[in-house]
Amino acid sequence: MGWWVRAAVKPGSGLLEPALSLVFIFLVAVPVAPDPPNVLNLQVALAREMVSHLRGELSIRSEVDIVLVKYHPLVFFVEPEDPRKERFRLSMEVGFLLRLDDDELLAAMAHEMGHIWIFTHFPFLHTETLANVIGQRVVPRRNFERIYTKLWAYERTAGVPMDELLGPVQDHVSADAPTGDLN
Repeated sequence: MGWWVRAAVKPGSGLLEPALSLVFIFLVAVPVAPDPPNVLNLQVALAREMVSHLRGELSIRSEVDIVLVKYHPLVFFVEPEDPRKERFRLSMEVGFLLRLDDDELLAAMAHEMGHIWIFTHFPFLHTETLANVIGQRVVPRRNFERIYTKLWAYERTAGVPMDELLGPVQDHVSADAPTGDLN
């Protein structure tokens, strides 16, 4: 052993504790998996699970691809990927996605799935209210109220009255029939 090692481990030298602390820090800092999950990956995985569940609940056969975007003027947005509307792209703005808890994310996914339902059920007109009414078939209204409150704060806008945006309070209805104002 070199003289510096003997000096470091010699009682009272004051070097042993800092050296062991550094070794401990490096051991703890090593990732336990080659690609550990991060919050964003977990949120996207949860969103995919929610979309899969909501597709079943709302009888939507079309596939849905989820993509993350740095910015979108509508924050979350769904559009068909093909003319037959067999596949849709759901774009989610990362900054807003990371602010959502599970209930808020579920409401956002239900709203977007409401738009897909409208796309695939002719002749309904696309409105935010109808997408929300459809989403409320499977997700509680309070989740929608929370997501819109958070969205308006994120966008720094005043928003609109909840009843105009969410429609009248409804009892549970069938996923096959639209409710509320269809205009």
